[in-house]
Parts: sequence; structure tokens; C-alpha cells
Amino acid sequence: MSGIPLQAGIIYGPIFSRRLGRSLGINLLPINHKVCSFDCVYCQYGPATVVECSERGDGFPSATDVLLHIEKALKKPRTIDYLTFSGNGEPTLHPDFPEIVQGVVSLRNKLRPEVKLAILSNSSRVNDPGILSALQLLDAPMMKLDAGDEKTFRAINHPARSVDYWKMVKGLKQLNHLMIQSLFVDGVVTNVRGDAYQAWVELLVDLKPQEIHIYSIDRPTAFDGVEAVNLDTLEKIAADLRTRFNLVVTAF
Repeated sequence: MSGIPLQAGIIYGPIFSRRLGRSLGINLLPINHKVCSFDCVYCQYGPATVVECSERGDGFPSATDVLLHIEKALKKPRTIDYLTFSGNGEPTLHPDFPEIVQGVVSLRNKLRPEVKLAILSNSSRVNDPGILSALQLLDAPMMKLDAGDEKTFRAINHPARSVDYWKMVKGLKQLNHLMIQSLFVDGVVTNVRGDAYQAWVELLVDLKPQEIHIYSIDRPTAFDGVEAVNLDTLEKIAADLRTRFNLVVTAF
């Protein structure tokens, strides 16, 4: 099943985000294909060109172009709540990601200090020291964690061979203001019940993130047979985590 169209440039939006309000997107990835270290069964952009974290290929915009586009966007008189690194795959795969984040922080502080910085990341490079340091500069590092065990992780996220699940978890533990985003699915693969769900809960208790956002599919997915989890079930999960473990959880 094909997904929604790819972003056609570096800047897109602002769009209204369920979690971030008016979010201006930053796409650091090529515009003609999705580049990611995962090929998640539910991705809205359809199947990925899965790449190893050290072999990213061509087509990435230069750091100079990215910062010029962001500077121009920030000078426009419009309401923005967040600048959000997202786009056509995994943002941290850009070879100059740390440099770009530092530049965006400087531009934000100079031009629009009220605007916050976010990233929607699959967490695959969080164990890289340079990437981790860059993520620490963001107001809302929203890191994917759909599974609490390696088997479920591989079944849902289809990672590149170089992605080590437990090293990724270790990297998440080092992120000072960790925010977790978890998408629940059912059908041909599930993380919403049984051992897979219990492992996810136990890992969250260990990680102690400052916020957890849970949600499910609301757009076309990359694979057939993947089913959405209804909001009532998500709300029950959120209530359970709040009551038993005092975690800050919001269902979307």
C-alpha cells in the first residue's frame, strides 16, 4: 500500500499538529524518496529506502541551504509554536545534523525566541555521541519506542541491520529530557497486548521519560494487514500507566 506524498522541499507548513500546535516542518531528507533506518509497517510515507546509519547516500540538502530556508521562514510574520525536524524519513541521518541543530538554535534565539524546537525521531542514532549532544539542545526530543523487546521491535520497525536495539535503549537513557512517542498497532503484528505490551511497559518504567505520547494509525500505512487501535483502548492504556506507575501519558 502506498502512503501520502513526500515533502517537496526543506520547509513545509505550518501544519496543525495534535501534539505540537502550529508546527513548521523541517525536512532534512531527499525529496524524491524516503530515506530511513527503519521501514515501519505503519509509515504514512510508504516503504522506505532503508539505509545503514553510516551509509546515507546522496540527495541531502546542504547545511547552508537548510539554515537559509529556516532564516527566511522565521522572518515571516506568522504564528509558529514549534520548528520540527521531521520530513521524508529519519532526520538524524543527515550527515551534518549536529551542525544544523546548532545553527537552528542560534537562528531561533535571535529571530523567534518564543518558538520551541522539536524532533520526531526513530531513535536509531541516539547512541551516537554527536547526535545525542544535538538532541539535548531541543525542547521536545520526541523519540520513537514502539517495542519493549527486540523481537517486537524488528517485527514492527524493520530496522537496518546496523541498528542495535539495546544500544538504542541505552542512548535513550542518556537523554536528559526524554519524550517517548509510541504507536500501537494490531493485526498481522501487535504491540498492544500480551508479552509485547508488558515488555514495553516495563521498559518505560525503567526509562522514566518526562512525557509519553501514545497514538495509532490515522493515515494510509506501508503494509496491508496492519490495523489501528481505537482511542478507547489507548485511553485505558494511558490511565493504567498513570495509576500504576505515575507516568505522564497522553493518548492522541
